[in-house]
Amino acid sequence: MRKGIGVSNTVAAVGMAVLLIVGFVGGFLFSGSMGAGAATVVRTEYVTVGGTVTQRITITTTAAAGQVSGPPLKIGMTISKDGLFAPLTSGYESFNREWLNWVNNVRKGVYIRELGARVPVEIIMYDDRSQPDLAIQLYTKLATEDRVHILVSPYSADIGIQLIPTVAERYRVPMIMAEASTKDMWNKGYRYIVTSMVPYWEDNQNGWAASYFDMLANTGWAKTIAFVGWDITWAIDTYNSGKSLARKAGLQIVYDQLLTPGTTDFSGVIRELRRINPDVVYLAMFGPVNALFIRQAAEAGFRPREYHVIEYGAGFVASLGSLAEGVTSEIFWTPSFKYYQSDLLIELMNKAKLSWVDWQWTELRMIIFQMIIAAVEEAGKLDREAINDALHKLQIMTVSGPLVIGPQGYGNIGLVTIQIQNGRIQTIWPRSLANATYIYR
Repeated sequence: MRKGIGVSNTVAAVGMAVLLIVGFVGGFLFSGSMGAGAATVVRTEYVTVGGTVTQRITITTTAAAGQVSGPPLKIGMTISKDGLFAPLTSGYESFNREWLNWVNNVRKGVYIRELGARVPVEIIMYDDRSQPDLAIQLYTKLATEDRVHILVSPYSADIGIQLIPTVAERYRVPMIMAEASTKDMWNKGYRYIVTSMVPYWEDNQNGWAASYFDMLANTGWAKTIAFVGWDITWAIDTYNSGKSLARKAGLQIVYDQLLTPGTTDFSGVIRELRRINPDVVYLAMFGPVNALFIRQAAEAGFRPREYHVIEYGAGFVASLGSLAEGVTSEIFWTPSFKYYQSDLLIELMNKAKLSWVDWQWTELRMIIFQMIIAAVEEAGKLDREAINDALHKLQIMTVSGPLVIGPQGYGNIGLVTIQIQNGRIQTIWPRSLANATYIYR
C-alpha cells in the first residue's frame, strides 16, 4: 500500500485550523427523543487512554416493561468530535441516539433465537479526536474491556487499515468498515472485516467516480481535466481510479499532483492550474480541505468550468456560498431513493437535526445498522464468531438497494453522481436515479 506519510497526528493537528477557515461549527448535541414509556439515556464520562483525555459516550434506552429483555447487544465505535474528521463524523453521535431510540422502542430490540427473547441494543462510543494512535488504543479497549459484540470502523481508511490486524483479527471481533475501505484491506485474507461498499478503487463500473465519468462521456462537453489530491490512502484510491476512468471517457489529463497530507496552502498549484485552465478540476482530499482549495482558487482569480470533489462534508455549502454552486461529487444514497427504510433514515436525520446537505455520509451508518440487525438475528446468538459468519453471508435490502457481501468481504453498494444546485444536493446521474438535470457551464 502506498501510504505516503499517512494520517499522522501532525495531519490531524491541522484539522481545527481547517475547520475554522471553512467556517464549520460543530457539536450538534441534542436531547434524545422519547418513545412511549421509554427514554434514551446518554452517559458521558472522561477517560484517560495512553495519556490522552477523551470522552466515553454510552447510549442506552430505558424501555417500557416487557418491551425488551436480556443482556444488550453491544456495538462499539469511535467518532471524531475534534480535528480533521469532525465535519465528517461528529454528527453520528446524534444520529446514533435517534436510531437507538427507534430500534429499542419502536422495533422492540433485536431477537436472539438462542435466548428466545428480544434484547436491547447499546452503543459505546469514544472520541478519537482524529488521532490514529488514540483510535487504535480505543478500539482495543472496546474489544477487550467493553467486550462489544461488533465494531464499526472510524472514518479514515488510513486509521481503519491499522485496526484490522491489531484489533479485529487479533481479538476476533467482527468489524464493519464504514467510510474506511481501501484495496489493501481485502487482499490479505483477513477474516473479521466486511463493508457494504463496492471495490471503488477499480477503474470499471465500481470505480468511485465511474458514474461521473460516464456522465461526462455522455454529455461530451469537457475535454481537459486536472487532478489534485492528498497522498493518503482513500484519496489515492479515488485519484488513481479517477485518472484511469477519465482517460476511458476521452478526457485529456493536463495536470496531476499528489500533495503531502496536511497541505493547506495551494497557491503554487492554483497558479499552475490558472495557466493551464482545465475544464474540470478533480479534488481528491477531505471535504473541508476541498472547500479550502476552492476558496483559495477563487481569491486568486481562478475558477474552472467545474469542480469535482470526492466528498463535501459539513460546512461545505455554507462556507463556500455561491462558490459551491455546480460542484459535483458522489454518494451511496440520496433522498430521492425509495429503497427499504429510506423514509426512516430521513425521519431519523430530521429528529437528529442533521441536514443531509452537511451529513451526506449518514446513509452508510444506516446501512451498517441494517447489516447488524440482520446478521445478529441470523446468527441467533450474541457471539462474535456467529455474528461474523452471518455478516459474511449477508443478502439483504438496504436504504441504497440490495446488498450482497462477496467472498472477499466487500459489498456491492455503488455510488451515484450528485451536484449542488441552488444550495441543494441533487442526484444527476445515472438518469434512472436522477431527480435533477446536470448543469454545466
